[in-house]
Amino acid sequence: MTEGSRDFAARHQRIRNRHRRLAGGYVTRLNANGVIEHRPARRVNVPLAAPLAILVATFLGLRILLLSQLGAAQYSHHLNMLSQGGLAERIGAALLTPDPVTEAVAEMVPAVL
Repeated sequence: MTEGSRDFAARHQRIRNRHRRLAGGYVTRLNANGVIEHRPARRVNVPLAAPLAILVATFLGLRILLLSQLGAAQYSHHLNMLSQGGLAERIGAALLTPDPVTEAVAEMVPAVL
């Protein structure tokens, strides 16, 4: 390869790499000389955010469904029985304790179903 071909190949590779980075999103800015520049956008990579949100939503849905189907008295009876058990049961009872939002949504569920 001649020197010109190598320079062209290196420049072509740099441009392809830059386009690949910009394809993921970019921010347009005006630099000090007044030239418009495109910079790759900074992304916060949180791979556990979506699965964690799905897990929390599923857990809240289960809690709402249990409370609406069993009723408040029966649900509290089950929680009291869980709180008498071992460590895992006590943790479950603490997690399943209804909050005001859960109670309000659980009252609306029978009307929807």
